[in-house]
Amino acid sequence: MSGFDGDDAEYLLNRPEFLRFLFAAIQGAGILGQYAPANGQMGRDLGHFEGRRSLGFELLMLADAGQPEPLRSPEALATLDLILREALNPKPKPKDKQRDHRKPDPSLDRYAALGGDD
Repeated sequence: MSGFDGDDAEYLLNRPEFLRFLFAAIQGAGILGQYAPANGQMGRDLGHFEGRRSLGFELLMLADAGQPEPLRSPEALATLDLILREALNPKPKPKDKQRDHRKPDPSLDRYAALGGDD
């Protein structure tokens, strides 16, 4: 191969950004769905569709090399599961500053300088 090994794949599989990239790639390749014209005839486009699917499966198999040995399979099911879980349930991104929404921010209260009714 071209220097890409299981360690590289393992590192990438731990990156949610890469899993989202793979999800977009396999969707574009037509692995998760069958795309055909409305009239049902594939014609000369069949080779194009099969080439895209083949490339999508190759990407999936390269990523599957990063799975622990017991989880690897010819269908890359564990990797596909990992990709789908990330795409459907992304972890929330950490916020720079957590605000307590129960208490208003005093700097945003434009009437605070006027004082109360006491």
